[in-house]
Amino acid sequence: MARKETMEDNPIIDPVLSLPVTIARLKSLGETVKASADAATCEKLRERLGVLAVHSYSVDAKVFPWKKTGARIEGRVMGEVEQACVVTLQPVPETIDEPLVLTLLPEGSPFALRANNTETGGEMVVDPEGEDPPETFSGDEVDIGVYAEEFFAMALDDYPRLPGVEFDGHMEDDPAKSDENKPFAALAGLKDKLSKDDQN
Repeated sequence: MARKETMEDNPIIDPVLSLPVTIARLKSLGETVKASADAATCEKLRERLGVLAVHSYSVDAKVFPWKKTGARIEGRVMGEVEQACVVTLQPVPETIDEPLVLTLLPEGSPFALRANNTETGGEMVVDPEGEDPPETFSGDEVDIGVYAEEFFAMALDDYPRLPGVEFDGHMEDDPAKSDENKPFAALAGLKDKLSKDDQN
């Protein structure tokens, strides 16, 4: 999934579901990370996301070792939420079932993306299918809850609408009306009118 912003852009210090994993202790078969939010946690997430309701939120993933010092997350984030319809403001139910797939690398890893790497032109492709570049972390532990919450938030519909509800026509949809209401177009029309009056 192409993410709208990175954790560095909008860091979540304390995820509503904290799921810490120690990288050095990961076994080859991976470590299962699974949790579901209770009512109080759902309410906290609702406030954080700015939606009408979060009825459920859960994480089901596995964390595998990657390149000895990194980790690979593979799983899903799921939940039931309600957002306000962008047209009527009435509640719009939404089911979230989003893949959670991400590679984590320690800071300074030679496999991490380096924008200033002149030898590679600033590009480091880890997944040939176009997956997001890896995230970096510091220390020995990562909190999977941070990334799960980020993926959940980005899976929300940006423009929730009730079935059958359409957006009203905008001025920009009609070029003629749009031109009529542009301030510079109005000034140009006034200039033309004054020119004609002077000629008369």
